[in-house]
Amino acid sequence: MFTWTNGMKKWTIRQKGCCVGRLYFVSPFVGERYFLHTLLTKVKGVVSFEVVRIVNGVVHDTFKSACIALGLYDLDDEWNVCLEEVVGTQIGA
Repeated sequence: MFTWTNGMKKWTIRQKGCCVGRLYFVSPFVGERYFLHTLLTKVKGVVSFEVVRIVNGVVHDTFKSACIALGLYDLDDEWNVCLEEVVGTQIGA
């Protein structure tokens, strides 16, 4: 709702509307939070947890089923691809 104006050193009302500036990383291992994060990056105009689960007029029980209905994930095969990518980009210890 507000932005910081450094030159004036005060908060001013946002001119371009309300938006989320950043989302923190969520590990695929945390389950439903991961799918919620995915939905929040793909679905526009989300105002509640229920609205984000609506796909083509159907309210899904879980965020995972909503992701699958949107075609973002193909059941658990996407997990395997994700984990393979992580292994390839892991910086050594």
